[in-house]
Amino acid sequence: MKTLIVYYSWRGKTELVATSISNVLDADLRKIEEVKKRKGLFGFISGGYGALKRKCSRIKPLNFSLSSYNLVFIGTPVWALRPTPAINTFISKANFKDKKVVLFVTMGGFGGNKTVKMLTDKIKLKGGIVIASFVVKTGGVKTEDIIKKGEEIGREFLIKKSNCSGLSFYPVE
Repeated sequence: MKTLIVYYSWRGKTELVATSISNVLDADLRKIEEVKKRKGLFGFISGGYGALKRKCSRIKPLNFSLSSYNLVFIGTPVWALRPTPAINTFISKANFKDKKVVLFVTMGGFGGNKTVKMLTDKIKLKGGIVIASFVVKTGGVKTEDIIKKGEEIGREFLIKKSNCSGLSFYPVE
């Protein structure tokens, strides 16, 4: 099964999780980047406002096609209890018809479950099948513990897949 992990990360924590999962699953890894890089306090405020209003942002061209993959992981931070504008753009442009999707969100505080629900609804509208989702709390968590959590999720996914059993939702810790 060919697997892709695609993610957006502003401060690098979602990237830590995505990279850790990719290493365990030996999956292709692609980062979504905004055309205009967010910086400082204004970047934080404008990003939160854009997420709150469910806006999209301009992203750099993607050098991959989902058609090459059987399974797609999508990762985003939680901003204002919602997915980021960059992930909104990616999902709006992607063809998820009959694709199996695993969602993951990272968050400093709360809003993970709500964000997962919003992403799930968007993926379903685009014809995708969300088979699993999980939330990783990163606020106040050491870098090495974030990496360990990503690796744990990757291993758990391998075990569930090899046992042909269902995949579970990973609750906020």
